[in-house]
Amino acid sequence: MSSPDYSQQGFTAIRVDLDGAVAVATLCRAKERNTFSAALHGDLIKAYDLFDRDDRVRVVVLTAEPTAPAFCAGAELSDGWLGMFLPEAEKEGEHAHRDGGGQVTLAIFRCRKITICAVNGHAVGVGVTALQLPCDIRFVWGGAKLAFPFVRRGIAPEAASSYLLPRLIGHSRALSLFLTGATVSPNSPLLAGLYHSVFPTREEVFPAALALAKDLAQNTSQTAVAVTKGLVWRGPDNIEETHLLDSRAIRVLGAAGDAAEGARAFKERRLPKMTDKLSDHLTPWMPWWREIDVNHRKAKL
Repeated sequence: MSSPDYSQQGFTAIRVDLDGAVAVATLCRAKERNTFSAALHGDLIKAYDLFDRDDRVRVVVLTAEPTAPAFCAGAELSDGWLGMFLPEAEKEGEHAHRDGGGQVTLAIFRCRKITICAVNGHAVGVGVTALQLPCDIRFVWGGAKLAFPFVRRGIAPEAASSYLLPRLIGHSRALSLFLTGATVSPNSPLLAGLYHSVFPTREEVFPAALALAKDLAQNTSQTAVAVTKGLVWRGPDNIEETHLLDSRAIRVLGAAGDAAEGARAFKERRLPKMTDKLSDHLTPWMPWWREIDVNHRKAKL
């Protein structure tokens, strides 16, 4: 594909900038506290789809404008919960609804590049579940207020968070967060292990995330990253099948250019120059897992 011009994509709720091989997506609805709107939903899905296929992009950083009062203050509820339901779901029935936060979660989760979230403000509900949990690495301001308030609002956890959160921090802590709906800080024992780094000031979060992003963009293999993410999240449930799967991963990647360059760089005591691209070098063996179509098939005219 030709390289997309991110300034011409019609984004209104985010701004996308390329900093070398790092794509920075910035939430830019500060006056609305970056609430999760239809525009933000559409922009993020479109952006992460482009990031996934754009060979120039090796790492993605999602953050908010530093002056915003919140990273994301949750869902836009000016019309109540019913404003989240599209006419198709109303016509077809409850089974036709597709959670907008979950659609964003899947877009970020399916991105084969390294995804980093720089949480430089408070985050509630979907601001945690859809914008943080599906990312690979999370940085956060220690003073941020974080909440999963769903049961206190009469709804269930959304954005596939009931799948992700227990796998990231354990079922016991996930249940404590979900069932109490409590507001916690990033340093809470309930969130132990979720964040890569916690910073005392908001201003430190994004620079640290960007520094790591640039290091990873420069010194990791695009194809090895994609396969590694697949092994972690799409692996079998027993050790024998995992052995067979990662053996093939080593065989496929080991015969490619990045592996040869990595070995040379190690012997020569220099940084590697990884050049394999997903569009050209990723084996057709991937995906090895069964892809599930989540689109609803209309039953009515």
